[in-house]
Amino acid sequence: MARENNYLAIILKKQPFGEGDEILTLFTKEAGKIRGLAKSTKLPKSKLQYALQALFLSKITTTKSSALPKIIRAETVKTFSHIRESLLAAKIAFYAIELLIKFTADEHKNEQLYNLSESFFGFLDSNSANERLLQLGLAKYKSDFLDCLGLGIHFEIPGDDIINIGFSNSRGGFLFEESAADYKHVDLKTFEVFAILKKAAFSELPNVFNNYQDLVKNADELQELLSSFIRYQLERDVRSEQFLSE
Repeated sequence: MARENNYLAIILKKQPFGEGDEILTLFTKEAGKIRGLAKSTKLPKSKLQYALQALFLSKITTTKSSALPKIIRAETVKTFSHIRESLLAAKIAFYAIELLIKFTADEHKNEQLYNLSESFFGFLDSNSANERLLQLGLAKYKSDFLDCLGLGIHFEIPGDDIINIGFSNSRGGFLFEESAADYKHVDLKTFEVFAILKKAAFSELPNVFNNYQDLVKNADELQELLSSFIRYQLERDVRSEQFLSE
């Protein structure tokens, strides 16, 4: 009897394979990013089709085959349906999916990153109607995503006498009264937003949004800094990011 493996997986991507099959890219709690072959899922009578939709969280069972693992069972856990009702939430979700695909190696377990991503998609699902809050959540995800990969933004809590705050990709983050070839001056409030987001859970962001309205506008500058650092680490563009600004 072929050995079966069970996974809790976020469906990242589907690719047609042959006339009725699909190759799925999954980000799993148990094994990181894996790929699997789903037979006949493009056919109307497929029992697997519904649970294997992109951006679903599903329980997946695979069995070993001659090439890719074969997906033999799938059960939906969460659909994150509200994300699909908001264009911005959907754009942000697929941006996060692209980061997961491009930054992670196959079969490299990272439970911390899995938990972060599941929490983030839950946050998008619960707050899909508040665009400014979604942007705040995206900034937090970018920062925490880098932490999970060991590429976290360097920072320290500045003293009261700090005047100049900047950011450097080559130096790994925020600089205080220092300089670098790629130094970019940063508003103090932008750093304050970053520090607040580092401490807050996604479930706490609505309160952060309401209590720090004077700082929230600086989330846009923070987004740009984090995106620049992500591109620097990846050494290429994140294609889905261009849709976020449209």
